Amino acid sequence: MPNTLEEIELELSKRIYKLFLKKFGDNKSEFARASNCTEGTIRRILLNKQGITINLLLRIAKALEVEITDLLKGLSLPID
Repeated sequence: MPNTLEEIELELSKRIYKLFLKKFGDNKSEFARASNCTEGTIRRILLNKQGITINLLLRIAKALEVEITDLLKGLSLPID
């Protein structure tokens, strides 16, 4: 499992991308509208070039029709 912030961000982007392809068939405009954000934001997230706020993650989860916990399952930073 990923254990650094960068690895977690990459894994989250991968999970979102897989679900996005399944639901929206590579239509970033439709995904952006469903997520109530810009297409540029969606492109940067899918390319792992932009961080995701909790607010945006909630909107993405809603657009993908999944629970936010499903997107985050198994992702955690170790506490030293």
